[in-house]
Amino acid sequence: MKMILMLTYFFFFSIFLPNIFVHKTQDEANLALDHFTPLVQLECSAHLKPFLCSVYLPKCVFGKGLTPCRTLCEKAQSGCEPLMNRFGLNWPENLKCEHFLDVNCKKEMLL
Repeated sequence: MKMILMLTYFFFFSIFLPNIFVHKTQDEANLALDHFTPLVQLECSAHLKPFLCSVYLPKCVFGKGLTPCRTLCEKAQSGCEPLMNRFGLNWPENLKCEHFLDVNCKKEMLL
């Protein structure tokens, strides 16, 4: 199952592309998201789906992409990184939580 289909619950009315990884289409974002399918299926964190969606398919607000909050990232990472470590994997460098801020975060983004 394609990751975008797995994330449909979290779709916003309008998404902003290119995202922070310069994916210009949903297909490009989907290829990158497919790497996370096992973690999403294992449900290592209830925060992983909304975090990934907000990174790869960010909500468009007034013509700008809304990036995820650091708090949401930290919750996703704390739930999934121990499982990743058991398989010799680390949390991806490009998703490190210090890349994200809690400035102007909306309550619903923090879950």
